[in-house]
Parts: sequence; structure tokens; C-alpha cells
Amino acid sequence: MSLQRTQMQPVNGKRPNSQRMQQEPSPTQHDDLIKYICDSWNTVSRELESFSQNGADTSKGPSVLYYVAHEPNPQLKDFEPFDLEGWWGKRMVQNITTRTQSS
Repeated sequence: MSLQRTQMQPVNGKRPNSQRMQQEPSPTQHDDLIKYICDSWNTVSRELESFSQNGADTSKGPSVLYYVAHEPNPQLKDFEPFDLEGWWGKRMVQNITTRTQSS
């Protein structure tokens, strides 16, 4: 089975107008998700800002609660954060130096 390739031929020796050929992208599920997240975040931000400016009116509080841990979790007393960015940097340098040495 042979597939034929369609080519645009110039009209009067001119290239076709690229703007006419471009089509508006149709909204995708990804775009809808991004819009939903942005709208939701803006709503939460406005509510939280309004709530903090108007004081702690418990009768009409925000629909979103902000959690603040007052005491550290005892299970995490020996926790040390892992520097992923530093680890990747060291790994990249190691890979570059081993490639350079082997060449």
C-alpha cells in the first residue's frame, strides 16, 4: 500500500500564506484542566485574603481551611530532607567526567 504525500505548490511563484494554513487549536482536556486549576486557585486566594483582612469572623469563614501544624510530628524527629537538586547535579557532573575520561 503506497501513501501519497500532499505538497503545497506555490501560486504565481509565491509561497502560500502561512497564516491561512494555521488553524486555531481546539480546546483540549488539558486546557480545561489548567483553566479549572487556575480558577480554583484564584478563588481560594481571594477567599483567604478576604478572610484574613476581615478578621476571624467564624459565622462566615472561608470554605477552604489552611492547616498549620503547631507541634512537629514526633515520628519525623530524625527526618532529614533530601537535596534532590544537588544529587542530580553531582550525578550529571559524574556522568560528564566519566564520559570525558573514557573518550
